[in-house]
Amino acid sequence: MPVDRRNILGLAAGRIFGGRLLGGGLLAALTGRARAADGSAGTLYLNAYATAGAEPSFGVAALDQAGKILFTTATPGRAHGIVAHPSKPEAAVFARRPGRWFQTLSLLDGTPGPVVRAPDDRRFTGHGDYSADGTLLYAAEDDVPREEGAIGVYDATDGYRRVGALPTHGLGPHELVLMKDGATLAVANGGVITHPDTGRAKLNLDSMDSSLTYVEAATGRLLDKVRLPEEHANLGIRHIALLDDGGVAFGVQDERPIGLLQPLTGAHRPGSGTIRLFDTPEDVLSRLQGYIGSVASDGATVAASSPMGGLIGLWDAASGAWLGSTALADGCGLAPNGQGYLATSGLGVIEPVSPSAAAGPERRAPAFRWDNHLTRRVA
Repeated sequence: MPVDRRNILGLAAGRIFGGRLLGGGLLAALTGRARAADGSAGTLYLNAYATAGAEPSFGVAALDQAGKILFTTATPGRAHGIVAHPSKPEAAVFARRPGRWFQTLSLLDGTPGPVVRAPDDRRFTGHGDYSADGTLLYAAEDDVPREEGAIGVYDATDGYRRVGALPTHGLGPHELVLMKDGATLAVANGGVITHPDTGRAKLNLDSMDSSLTYVEAATGRLLDKVRLPEEHANLGIRHIALLDDGGVAFGVQDERPIGLLQPLTGAHRPGSGTIRLFDTPEDVLSRLQGYIGSVASDGATVAASSPMGGLIGLWDAASGAWLGSTALADGCGLAPNGQGYLATSGLGVIEPVSPSAAAGPERRAPAFRWDNHLTRRVA
């Protein structure tokens, strides 16, 4: 049954100094060592932001279950994906593509850790994940001279020293996640080549080659590789989320529009062969404008956001059946919250999303423009 929610509009100015929020707003950051309401580290949600002033600064904020801001940490530039360490109160924050840095921070109080720079011949592409034991960090990269996708490997026990690299076996990697087996990396290869000299310009749209690959983390060996059907070769697989069946859900972006409405979400389980595309009503596909910005799953459902369309879609994870949508202007960040999802928007909104609930309470942080991805960390 479709979920009918209101668009949330409005943005006020604010300012960040030294990683702490100053001034008014409905949500105020805490000073000092921040804790959840129960006094423990608790469940945190992490989202990159830009401040809403005329000259924005950038950082990462930690939110509690209710959307209250616990702390903020400044970053060297605009951040994108954030991944939490599996056992320590620590997270790694990746620069927006094409990125030259990632930074770590404490999840106890936001204290920043080291800023790690990409090698001269590499650029970070916005996402990464930790090994199951937390000793290694895997970073999605572009190997610039070879025009190939790569996975940088960093020693999280030794100041995030670079210790090697693996191939993604694809072009233009964006999001990667460690599979539930703890041994396989799933990589969304968008299929598009870029170069530092031309920034975010897409250089091979006529010959783009998107794929979903599964890479053995210990060796870099290709375990499986699938592509979308040929009639959807203009779509780039960009974002993925783990599913309970051992596979991944994915969202795509239309890199070379051909004037047709095309499915923008789907799922695949390694070794199963063909990609499964999700059902979506045509009027929704038209509104999504060929762009999925983030994907998340709570086990039973899959959620995908389109900030361009101002819409969050919901599907049944097992069947791919359409469940309905939530309107959220410039909404993109998504993470499970136990009753569905928490969503954030570029207009400062923090709002719960559920396939069955009526319009719920939303909070606004007027000083923040929330960036694309929301990460949940359970203590």
